[in-house]
Amino acid sequence: MQTEQFSHEGKDYEVRVISDGQSVYVKVFSSGKPVNGYRYEATLETVHDAATVTGLDAVKHLIELAKADVVGR
Repeated sequence: MQTEQFSHEGKDYEVRVISDGQSVYVKVFSSGKPVNGYRYEATLETVHDAATVTGLDAVKHLIELAKADVVGR
């Protein structure tokens, strides 16, 4: 599991990135609990294809989307 910490308006958050070998899942937590009902996911095939064809880091993009939904952007 990969994690990334960030703060917003004085509250600490943790983005967790988990893979089950088939897909990658991204979810945001605060104090060990999910902050919303959103889970972002992409298959490993999609992640690989996005990187190969377009140079897009799909996992990084999912992390940024998850953060943006928390901070309201």
